[in-house]
Amino acid sequence: MALDTLQARGRTLALYERYGALLTDHQRKVLDLYLKSDWSLAEIAANDGTSRAAVHDIVRRATRALQEYEERLGLLAEAARRRRALEGLERGLNNLKRRVTALEGSV
Repeated sequence: MALDTLQARGRTLALYERYGALLTDHQRKVLDLYLKSDWSLAEIAANDGTSRAAVHDIVRRATRALQEYEERLGLLAEAARRRRALEGLERGLNNLKRRVTALEGSV
């Protein structure tokens, strides 16, 4: 997954927040700096004493791992499904409240 769009970065951050504990300590550290602290690959590399290419590889592999966790476990998809269901229930409740108010007004 390319992290060059705000939408892709947001999804990766959501995956990281959900599945980050399943990554290695080093992968978590790098993704935390990259996604949450908005460090560049070069800044992370300088901080770790490694190359930009090595950091890029860690970000790429960790991101792929997060995607695979979501494909297998589907926690984000399930949360989205529940959120949509809750929104539908809230709309239905609001409609019922309006109907009750209208009926009370006509009595």
